[in-house]
Amino acid sequence: MKSNISQADKLIRIALGLLLGLIAVFTQVIWLGIAGIIILATGLINYCPIYGIFGYSTRKYHASPYHAKPKKKNNHH
Repeated sequence: MKSNISQADKLIRIALGLLLGLIAVFTQVIWLGIAGIIILATGLINYCPIYGIFGYSTRKYHASPYHAKPKKKNNHH
């Protein structure tokens, strides 16, 4: 399982997961807590299964069959 989440995406997921978890604790809304746990977990493991299903990645250079690999510059003069 290769990482498909960028550093910015990871930080947003962790913050959002914690926020939803706190809201769920104080409001006792179970589904918010479940959503918060899932979002937090994807941020902590650096992998989003939904991104994986569709071959999407927020990482700049991710080895995926759906994204072209960056070309190396040829410095022959």
